[in-house]
Amino acid sequence: MEVYIEYVVLDNLIINYVLLSLTSYSLKLNAKKSLCVVSSVFGTVCAILFPFINFNFETHINILLLFLCKMLVGLIMVLIIKKPKNFQGFIVAFFLLLTYTFILGGMCYGMMCLFNVQTTFSGIIMFGFEIPVSLFLLLGLCYLKVLFTLIKTVKHKANFSKFYYDVKLSVNNRTTYVTGFLDSGNQVKINDGAVVVINYKTLLKLYPNLNVANLVVGKLSETGLKNAGMINVSTADGNCKMLTFTLDELQIIDDDNKVINLKDTKIGLAKTNFYGKFDCLLSPELFV
Repeated sequence: MEVYIEYVVLDNLIINYVLLSLTSYSLKLNAKKSLCVVSSVFGTVCAILFPFINFNFETHINILLLFLCKMLVGLIMVLIIKKPKNFQGFIVAFFLLLTYTFILGGMCYGMMCLFNVQTTFSGIIMFGFEIPVSLFLLLGLCYLKVLFTLIKTVKHKANFSKFYYDVKLSVNNRTTYVTGFLDSGNQVKINDGAVVVINYKTLLKLYPNLNVANLVVGKLSETGLKNAGMINVSTADGNCKMLTFTLDELQIIDDDNKVINLKDTKIGLAKTNFYGKFDCLLSPELFV
């Protein structure tokens, strides 16, 4: 069975760096990347030297001493990336590093078994497949990233689902369906009437032939927008002008298929895109 020293070095550098980064991220240590690299190099050098260490004692004593040496290396690696504020925090960081080592080590072994890679254990994982073990770790981390992203998306949707509504917009015999978000911060009003704020993409759905040039130069009466006008609104960045116009009809549909029908609803155009998976901001007053 051949051992490729360059793969051993690469594996240890990558795996050590990932383990240290995960530990730092989990405990919010804010460790510098340069220190993580230094600690990874230290751990890699030790990993290469360990197979050659012989304490000339009985076998079980040698195993115990080698185990203690490896634990000492782990302690030093944690000490390199961040000077502990207290002993308790230092021990927590060390055991978290060990925990991640076991988890990612098992994940690497699982990936190797999945691809039917022959493995043996002799201080380090050795195999006849001419690719580094760290590749399996990176594949596993990519899988976890996708998994956590999906979990975060589903969790976010579950938490905020009650604030999302299907919205039907109708004007000039043209209808489009968008996703609306109930925003308590939407306090824009015209003559004490609530204003639904849409983005530019939704505006183009309603008016695909919109004369943008007239809109830019302020010739609102020539844009084709119904009852077009400008109002002053207050934002976090100060006061600004907002384009408004009127829809023929607006319907808000909840998860129970209950429908709120509104006529001649005022619409406002946001100057920036929304940071979410919705197309318009609904005012709480529309539900009163």
